[in-house]
Amino acid sequence: MATDYTHARSAPVLVIFVKYRDKFLLVKRSEKMLTYQNLWSCLAGFVDDEKTMEEKVVFEIEEELGLKQADIKEIKKGDTYLFLDEELNREWIRHIYLVEIANPNVKLSWEHSELVWVVGEDAKNFTTTPGFAEDLVKVMAL
Repeated sequence: MATDYTHARSAPVLVIFVKYRDKFLLVKRSEKMLTYQNLWSCLAGFVDDEKTMEEKVVFEIEEELGLKQADIKEIKKGDTYLFLDEELNREWIRHIYLVEIANPNVKLSWEHSELVWVVGEDAKNFTTTPGFAEDLVKVMAL
């Protein structure tokens, strides 16, 4: 049974960085999203059901990028930590993942309006969601 964290003050979330060869996928969050509209980010989703973390990562890749499980080369688990967003008065229990894919031909869902592939250092040229830059540094070390 799914838990609805949409308006919860505290919520567990997946933070999924997608990599193809030497580049990372940045996606611009849609205006339809409840938080962080029009900011660049990686994939994210609530941990809100009975799936394992890895199953949830695959689900988000399929849902948000239109890829299949067969397109995933490797999934690496990063840190889990508490992130406080004082501006929104919310806290996110962030579970960081790096997903390497074999197929860069993604099809964005309604959650994102644009995409770009960048080398990690170039992500600083984009206006990103809170905590993104710090999480990218952690992911690049995996």
